[in-house]
Amino acid sequence: MKIYLSFTIAASKMFFRRKSSIFWSLFFPVVTMLVFGNANIIGYSAPNVGLIDYANTDNSRSITEKLKESKSTEIQLLYSENEAIELLTKGSIASYLTINSSSNSNSESEIIITTRKDDFAEKEVVSNLINSVMLEGGDSIKELDNIKSNIADINYQGYKGFIIPGIAAMAIMQNGIFSVVFTLLSYKNQGVLKRLQATPISPSHFIVGHLISRVTIIILQTFLLLIMGVFILGVSIGQGSIMAWINILLFSLLGGVLFLSIGLAISSLAPSEESAPALANLVTFPMLFLSGVFFPIDFLPKFVGYISNILPLTHLAQGIRLSALYGNSTLTTLPQIGITILWLAIAFSICALTFKWE
Repeated sequence: MKIYLSFTIAASKMFFRRKSSIFWSLFFPVVTMLVFGNANIIGYSAPNVGLIDYANTDNSRSITEKLKESKSTEIQLLYSENEAIELLTKGSIASYLTINSSSNSNSESEIIITTRKDDFAEKEVVSNLINSVMLEGGDSIKELDNIKSNIADINYQGYKGFIIPGIAAMAIMQNGIFSVVFTLLSYKNQGVLKRLQATPISPSHFIVGHLISRVTIIILQTFLLLIMGVFILGVSIGQGSIMAWINILLFSLLGGVLFLSIGLAISSLAPSEESAPALANLVTFPMLFLSGVFFPIDFLPKFVGYISNILPLTHLAQGIRLSALYGNSTLTTLPQIGITILWLAIAFSICALTFKWE
């Protein structure tokens, strides 16, 4: 136990002595979060609109076809309001339309436009679109002229709320993989690993010591990013639930061990010192853009979405985002935890089997 503790302290000191480690692990994620958080990249764009046709009449089908022909919106056919609320909460759609039939044959049917609070631009675009469709359609469509508005009772924090957990997950991956890869390369170049091999330190001491040291830094980094998101970008984290914060701690721990193991495995499997950074970039770069860090994976083509759902960073980012924005606890994020643990077991097994001193 004394050897584990001593090596953990030594590894932590070596980390903070490297300016590049501090830059990529702490400074770079903070700057990236603030830039994207204030850029309002998904501020306003042509909205994706969900549509639920409860009426299922000739008129309602005519309206649906006219809406699908619109160039200013993309209509997504939905089957229930629960599905619509879920997509609206995630930001995958900007609003949704519900076409209801009336039980009274003499009464007009109605269209309800449901948007989030403060989404005035999206509401106006959808309302204008509905009105133009009705005017184009003539008398047969004018029967559905009872248009109402509704504000969904959801907690949506915009792009700032989306990007902060994504950047936190990205920082966990970057810190876990790159800090280990470059550190081990440095150790090998300086002959540190060869000298350690001649000491009572076993590979388990070396690996566990590094994991404890770096995971501690990763957890601190994650909470630093989230706290800065609260005070600088004004995002609410955890919805006042202590269980959500505990779940974020759990994801930081699991994600840290996962990507540190991947970093150790890359260092061991790389055929040469020059190829290790390239291999690390080959692993991390696709995940940056396919794992829902900067934008929802729902925006990607369907076949790409299947690939995204396999990647470990996708489930780490989803787990942190669900806890940070919606206050989800461990029980409600079990699918994300389970897949993260599965990837962790695979990565740690590869790391343990391939680790070598030289």
